[in-house]
Amino acid sequence: MSPSFDQNARPVIFGECLFDHYPDGNKILAGAPLAVAWHLQGFGLRPLLITRIGQDTEGELALTAIQQWGLDTRAIQIDALHPTGRVQVSIKNGDNHFEIKPDQAWDHISSHLSLEWIKTLPCSLLYTGTLAQRSHISHKTMQRLILEANLPVFVDINIRPPWNDASIIQTSLDEAHWLKINEAELASLAASATQLKAQHDIDTLYITSGDKGARVISEKESIRVGIDSQIEVIDTVGAGDAFTAICILGIHKAWHQQQTLERANEFAAKICQTQGATALTKQDYIDLLKKWH
Repeated sequence: MSPSFDQNARPVIFGECLFDHYPDGNKILAGAPLAVAWHLQGFGLRPLLITRIGQDTEGELALTAIQQWGLDTRAIQIDALHPTGRVQVSIKNGDNHFEIKPDQAWDHISSHLSLEWIKTLPCSLLYTGTLAQRSHISHKTMQRLILEANLPVFVDINIRPPWNDASIIQTSLDEAHWLKINEAELASLAASATQLKAQHDIDTLYITSGDKGARVISEKESIRVGIDSQIEVIDTVGAGDAFTAICILGIHKAWHQQQTLERANEFAAKICQTQGATALTKQDYIDLLKKWH
């Protein structure tokens, strides 16, 4: 059963903030949690982003962009010892490949600095991905937040070799109230969607299937929605995060699951028509909200 919460409460987004570096020399602010928070801010939910960036040039660029977008920066930690996250993006055989650098600032998110802000704000849910917990430090921080913040958890499974820790994935599945996963990730877990939901007592399971659309399995229903295959795809990086952001928006707005899936697919497709996960304008978000309401 989905939890109810104050509609003024704010989602807490935990995890990596980094720059995607493309072969053409472009670099775009990214990271699944950063992208999810970015989109939710665009749609007016005022998320609290908990992340950590380096005390370096890219950290300054990230912080400036985040501030200009209007995101709350109070829970963004500055690290004097470790660099701002960096990912080298390449395309091989039509698929995105990510070289994620080790030991970045987001691997050292402090639990003390995170909890002090959550306790001062009305919060609705806690979002994180499994990649965000690849380091012992950030994983322990996430576990403490779950224990002490007592918020329902939205988990995004991010399987990014070699950063696949089976124990973290299993723990995250057990903690998930909502789970977002793609078909390839689901297959790697050697379980069907219904098995996964039952084994880990997951309330709602969102499964993306690329250009084939997505499906949702909840206690009450199972729905599949297709996607517009006529769009011109420029870059699929960030499409899954865009989908997740709409799922969270739908939870807040109490949308029917059919509406949520249709809008999540529509927004993910829109992200695929730009390079990078955070390239839309504020007017894009305003226009979509007007259309949906």
